[in-house]
Amino acid sequence: MTNFRHKLALIIPTRNRLELLANLLKSLREQTVQPHQVIIVDGSDQPIEPEIKQFLSPGVSYLRVFPPSLTRQRNEGIKALNEDMTLVGYLDDDIVLESDAVEAMLNFWEKCPDDVGGSSFNITNNPPVKLSLFGKLLGRLFCLDNGRQGVVLRSGFNRIVSPVLEDTYTGWLCGGATVWRRQLLEEHKYDERLSAFAYYDDVDFSLLVRDRWKLVVQRNARVQHYPPPLDPKKSYPFARMLVQHRYLLVRKHPQLSVPLFYWATLGHTLGLITSSIWTRNSADIRMALGNMAGLVDAARGNLIQINEEFRK
Repeated sequence: MTNFRHKLALIIPTRNRLELLANLLKSLREQTVQPHQVIIVDGSDQPIEPEIKQFLSPGVSYLRVFPPSLTRQRNEGIKALNEDMTLVGYLDDDIVLESDAVEAMLNFWEKCPDDVGGSSFNITNNPPVKLSLFGKLLGRLFCLDNGRQGVVLRSGFNRIVSPVLEDTYTGWLCGGATVWRRQLLEEHKYDERLSAFAYYDDVDFSLLVRDRWKLVVQRNARVQHYPPPLDPKKSYPFARMLVQHRYLLVRKHPQLSVPLFYWATLGHTLGLITSSIWTRNSADIRMALGNMAGLVDAARGNLIQINEEFRK
């Protein structure tokens, strides 16, 4: 192994996605430089340790956490770190790394400024976001978008930043392809109030640390993201959960705005209704209804746990 001043551990939370996990582990095994430690944190309905035995080794370990929750699995993974790890990364189980991704990430940390607290792998296959003129106007009016990548708006809505052509400072980092200084993860925990797949946990954590530390998307550490498609029949509970989690986000962080959260969610709902009429997409109507249910939940303080599988 090439000598680096940092030692990198990777934590991989997973649940019921054995084939995707195997693809990730194969890409890790083929790295030009191996991570110093890998921890697979399994929340599947049935333990998958026998099925992934071929990938386990002294440097790759298995940890069972049940009942599952992405944030809880991330926090439990921290407890299993070797003492000498100085960098800790999180990879979603639907990520595949290019062969030199770990080496590029470690090279970045060799020379990055001391005020960088976290860096993200460069997700090169993120689809481009293309908005119509109406969509752009709606985004500006309702604080859904300001035309800049990688921002967290005061409404709680956020904009992606990957892929990038150069190292790029950003307002938040994607939680499923991210490397942090270990000391940050000893000072801050992921919010376990966020149920199941814990959408917005990465934005929440980024906001906790970015006042003190800078966040960077690293261009040369390239990965691809292959999430299964959302089940359109689950659009209603999915949207309801997103609204609830975004509400928790804006309530938690004083730099965000609860009134703007309500305003933006109403604007997003209007956009979904307009889209459903224009495209005859029933999933958008279900999303709009889920948005409205989430707004009612937030107004009543009735933040229920929604633990469904939203992807096919």
